[in-house]
Amino acid sequence: MRPRVFFDFAIGTEPAGRVVFELYNDTAPKTAENFRALCTGEKGLSAVSERPLYYKNSIIHRSIRDFMIQGGDFTKRNGAGGESIYGSAFPDEDLTRPLDSEGLLCMANKGPNTNGSQFFVTLRDCPHLNGKHVVFGRVIRGYDEVIKNLAVVPVDEKDRPQHPIVIVNCGELELKRKVEASQESNAEIPSRRGHGSRSRSRSSDRDRSTQKKKKSKRRKHERKADAKSDDEGRKNDDEKAPRQETEEEYDARLEREEQERLEEAKRKELERIKRKYESTPPASEGGVRFKGRGRMKFIDPELHHRR
Repeated sequence: MRPRVFFDFAIGTEPAGRVVFELYNDTAPKTAENFRALCTGEKGLSAVSERPLYYKNSIIHRSIRDFMIQGGDFTKRNGAGGESIYGSAFPDEDLTRPLDSEGLLCMANKGPNTNGSQFFVTLRDCPHLNGKHVVFGRVIRGYDEVIKNLAVVPVDEKDRPQHPIVIVNCGELELKRKVEASQESNAEIPSRRGHGSRSRSRSSDRDRSTQKKKKSKRRKHERKADAKSDDEGRKNDDEKAPRQETEEEYDARLEREEQERLEEAKRKELERIKRKYESTPPASEGGVRFKGRGRMKFIDPELHHRR
């Protein structure tokens, strides 16, 4: 089952509504887990920046109409910061999923294998970004009611919203069926204890102790596996640590990507006009034809008549 998380937005001091995301933990598990943990804040303080690994109270620092809104920089709040739960930038996972619609949740980066905490939500299809950014989720509620309203907030010359767009609260949504099942299991335990015989209660106690031992062993094994994978990930990240991109380079790259998007849209429009022209039947022989530009000359009828 794919996890679901939420953002509660505010524009200035006015609540703007809730957006719910579904995360693709089946195709991008490490990216989805990073985003989920940053929504819950369960990792506590960062050992690197000594700041909470938490999206709460961070802002949408970049908004380009008919393209995307971007956030996730909870350290510098200007697009030059951010941090993953893994301590450093982590590599790209699934680059095969296309950016082919609005409402997609994607990782912002500074080049290949430089994922941190910054993300963006698409406002349209972005084919020029295919293969460059990991798509790890989508908006399943709140796009029309919230995201579209955030996208029309006025921005300055650097695409920064003039009114702060703040994530005032965030977290993970639990499925109702899981909660109900846990409540039912808790309600059944006392009734079984009350109606069971002495021998049955002893056997149930032994079964429960055996299950607890198995669970503790399983948890220890999972912790060792997670610690090993984290160590390997940190080692690989240290080996592949890229040069940090400056704010000017970051702005230039985003402007270049936007220019590529405009050029792609222009190319498609020209192709559409060409197809339309080619599909139009030729004019009939009896129609009006223009050959060359010609030359227009005014002739006074009186002077012409005198001659």
